[in-house]
Amino acid sequence: MASCSIKNSNSEGDKPLPNILFIPVDDLRPEFGAYGNAFVQTPNMDRLARQGVTFDRAYCQQAVCNPSRASLLTGLRPDSIQVWDLRTDFRDNVPDVVTLPQYFKQQGYTTIALGKIFHNNDPDTISWSITPENIEGFPFDPDAVYANAENLEIQQMKIQQLKAEGRSRIDQLGHWYVKANATEN
Repeated sequence: MASCSIKNSNSEGDKPLPNILFIPVDDLRPEFGAYGNAFVQTPNMDRLARQGVTFDRAYCQQAVCNPSRASLLTGLRPDSIQVWDLRTDFRDNVPDVVTLPQYFKQQGYTTIALGKIFHNNDPDTISWSITPENIEGFPFDPDAVYANAENLEIQQMKIQQLKAEGRSRIDQLGHWYVKANATEN
């Protein structure tokens, strides 16, 4: 999630610029009520959609999150920035490209990153007014991944079950690939 806010107007006498909450999702199907899904209950996301702007013609540029996120935040296709995998930093190929949050920062907004915006441990500090928090190489607090204690418990039980079955993949990948229930509070 990215946030852009500004305290002052853009010039003397102008209306204040709006605050912006940008929720970039590179691999999420539109399974929200705001997109017409009657089964999935997402009241908070639906409220945000009603109060703001919802993009209904945005498409994932790549089936892998790093190139998809880099494309979304630079406005350039993966082929243009030469990012096709999880490891390549787009700045290695297009060091002077201006990202969406960087543009807002240049316009006087305070830009803040929350969670996974760019890929993993690439904070792209030039884009942010406040350097994103990186804990143990991740751009978020690993303990904050699950919305509540019940989901964290379910995830822990799944890890123990996999270990009891002698699966070594969990040791290689860690708990990020153990799926648990998703909830919205």
